[in-house]
Amino acid sequence: MNNLIKNKLFEDSKVHVPSRKGPPNRMNDLSYTDWMKFQKSFFKFTSAQKLIEECILFFTKSVWKDGNPSFSLVVGSDYLNTNALLPPRVVHEYSNLNTIHEIVSTLQQVASLGKRYDFVLVDLRQYIKNSRTLSSFLSNYSDKVFRELKGILAPDKYCAILVNTESTNGAGFPLPWAVADSSRSWLKLRDEKVGIIEDDSKVLYCLFMQNQSDERLPSSVRPSNIRIAKLHKKIPAWVIPKPPPRKKNEILHPAKFPETLIKEFIEFFTKPGDSVFDPMVGTGSTVIAAIRSNRHGYGIDLIPEYVEIAKKRALDEVTPRMFPEFQNSATFNIVQGDATRLDELTDFPDVRFDYVVTSPPYWSILSNRGSEGQRARRIRDLPLTYSKDPRDLGNVEDYDHFLDLIEYTYNLVAEKLADSGYLTVIVKNVKRRHTIYTLAWDIAVRLCRKDGKYEYLGTTLWCQDDINIKPFAVGIHWVSNVLHQYCMHFRKRC
Repeated sequence: MNNLIKNKLFEDSKVHVPSRKGPPNRMNDLSYTDWMKFQKSFFKFTSAQKLIEECILFFTKSVWKDGNPSFSLVVGSDYLNTNALLPPRVVHEYSNLNTIHEIVSTLQQVASLGKRYDFVLVDLRQYIKNSRTLSSFLSNYSDKVFRELKGILAPDKYCAILVNTESTNGAGFPLPWAVADSSRSWLKLRDEKVGIIEDDSKVLYCLFMQNQSDERLPSSVRPSNIRIAKLHKKIPAWVIPKPPPRKKNEILHPAKFPETLIKEFIEFFTKPGDSVFDPMVGTGSTVIAAIRSNRHGYGIDLIPEYVEIAKKRALDEVTPRMFPEFQNSATFNIVQGDATRLDELTDFPDVRFDYVVTSPPYWSILSNRGSEGQRARRIRDLPLTYSKDPRDLGNVEDYDHFLDLIEYTYNLVAEKLADSGYLTVIVKNVKRRHTIYTLAWDIAVRLCRKDGKYEYLGTTLWCQDDINIKPFAVGIHWVSNVLHQYCMHFRKRC
């Protein structure tokens, strides 16, 4: 094992603390503008060097209030140029490690020295490459890695773990989900940033943990717990759609997704003339996208007001145009109904859907007054939640009960799907009281367990480049702007 340690400590005890304009900053020396750049939860990945530099500069000060420089540790990432980092930071680097075992041994060696670090980054990209190597990590090494990290990190400080996805598209087992999940017995999972690699259509995850206790225990995101299927076509790893501005009646719905996004999925998973369904249709985005793709659109929604908006929008789409050659034969049917009682629906009993695409409520997060977008909608006197109906899944307060209802609902959907039909669920992980609830990952585990009705095909990350970044906790602690959502694809098990 070749342990390369580069020390950038300036011996002068009277170190000048960099001046900084703006509000007091407890975490770093960054300007407000540079802080805000790091808040975005997705980024275009160019190099590990740049990413590591940005992480160290964000999570450490060059000199702390007591006059001591910050200490950072980087393990497992080769070719790091520590000279690029601003002095007088101290950066210890351990590279040229060939196995996970060597990673663990290095962390144990560092821990034996009794040094506490202000920031630690462990690069696992070259060690966890597929489900087999992930399973080995989870069974033999994950507890050791995160236990040692807990001992190495100073109290309340952050660490980052770099993990690749399995393939050059969105398919394959979600390796980073399992790594993040396994950390929660030792550290507090705080967030993730995803790096989109444009040349390879690939995604890199930068997972962040803090040296605190986590209120949520691991939820068993493991290869043995999720049934995986393969698709003959490559699923896009990420998309950055440019949706048009929402119209007046569409703004009434607090969580509408763009037709341009859904149309891309509909045309990927179906052919003209197929039937597309959304059991939580809202203002009708799925049905509109289906009509524009020459597919038949069906939808139900619990809220009568949204049903009427969706019907009107769909009717506008199929109204004869001035130029008949641009018409298509698509039809639609949108009705009021409860997705959790889909088995009782009699409006289209003979239809077997080829594809279902939907976005459930993100738990009861809309009722959280501090959630994203709440203040702006309150100022404009727009609805903050879907409804006050107790049957509304968005009003369920208990998280595990909410997951039970989501699983039950999508199992009912499976009964309406054609054999080997497809389901896409659009959702994101949510935060409440400084705790991460991995909603997307938990739904995938629920739907694809051994006795589940679905197989996991992969995920397309919907990266939202059209949303302004908000200054969450600037100067105090890190709270990212979650601007990527999971479009998780499943296939009905036969």
